[in-house]
Amino acid sequence: MNKWIFIILILLFASPIAFGEIVFERNFGEMGYESLLVEGPRETECFEAEFLYPQNIAIESNEIYPIASIGIEIGPVQTGKIDVNAFLNEEQIANFCLEDFKCEEEKCWERLELPKDLLLEEENSLQICLGTGNSITSIMLDKNSGIGLYKAADFSEEDSFVTTAEKTDLVKGEKTTIKILLHNQGSAATNVKVEFARPLADDKNAFSVVEGDTYYTGEIGPGQEIELEYIVKPRRAVHMTLPPAIVYFENPFGETESKFGNLVELDVREPERKIEAFVVKEVENAMVGQPIKMRLAVKNVGNDSLYSLSTSMESDAEIIQQETQIEVLQPKETKYLNFTINSNKAGKFPIGCTITYTDVNVSESKCQNSFAEFIQPEINPIIYIAIIFAIIAIGIYIYIMKTE
Repeated sequence: MNKWIFIILILLFASPIAFGEIVFERNFGEMGYESLLVEGPRETECFEAEFLYPQNIAIESNEIYPIASIGIEIGPVQTGKIDVNAFLNEEQIANFCLEDFKCEEEKCWERLELPKDLLLEEENSLQICLGTGNSITSIMLDKNSGIGLYKAADFSEEDSFVTTAEKTDLVKGEKTTIKILLHNQGSAATNVKVEFARPLADDKNAFSVVEGDTYYTGEIGPGQEIELEYIVKPRRAVHMTLPPAIVYFENPFGETESKFGNLVELDVREPERKIEAFVVKEVENAMVGQPIKMRLAVKNVGNDSLYSLSTSMESDAEIIQQETQIEVLQPKETKYLNFTINSNKAGKFPIGCTITYTDVNVSESKCQNSFAEFIQPEINPIIYIAIIFAIIAIGIYIYIMKTE
């Protein structure tokens, strides 16, 4: 083909390959090339097209994306192995298998971004080699395949889709904030959907999302950023990996692409024991209705000062006259809080407590369980005898009064 006629043809761009922002686009049929058919098991043939981009378009611009569209038809079955290789100016730039293509019925498409550093100002050569397999024994490169220049959304860089955790070394039950940042580094808007790559229910025993947004759907413009923020609370003391985020977006051809976000790992440990608390008592039992005075011993067994300690006694018996506050407790220091317990019924009652305190975070601890027993007072046998004699005396008196 005459070089100047070819340049004139590619300047008259009007092909329906893409649905996005088209800067320039030509298919191989418009360039004068025919479809390539490869038949037979394990056969390989190559297609080569020479092309120039219009000189009035600055393809080195960050807003321009050179993309080749590769359309193939396969048969006689739609499953199996194929081998498709692409070369730009004699440099291999891609190797595809059937799973890389988006297929509807017998037509499959793959989009290949052409490296700008391999493109020449003069004539370029794109070579596509098709290899059949044992079950797919027919591959045809459609002449509607081609090359083009587009404005496109771009999430290809590592920092364009990032998940971070405010804190990754946690105590079980401690919350941490997770942020997902999506940055469109491209030159065109697109519709996106951001969500977890697998259902949160799969991880409900390991952690829970207590608040925030984990899902987004909408449009993201060129240069725009979208940030999602949510808070998770680990439920188990394990090393865990949060489900990765995934973004679905439309490429310039109206097809849905996807990209996984990076993994965030959390190290969750059991809380360090910082408080040791137990009940100190002189007696363990009393008569029903008789109060028992006790003391709660609270000891700081850690290496740091603890502040704003608050205690809450727990028992089915009645807790009265309770001291509940300790302002500060130094390392290895023990302080005592007085309380009184009482009951209007007999029984053995467990005594427990919850202590909340502040170190780096607000934490809580439980005291060692104890008990108090209340018993009904026993009646002296002499009293029973006296009652019997009194009843007899009353009976005799009544009898004498009646006989008179």
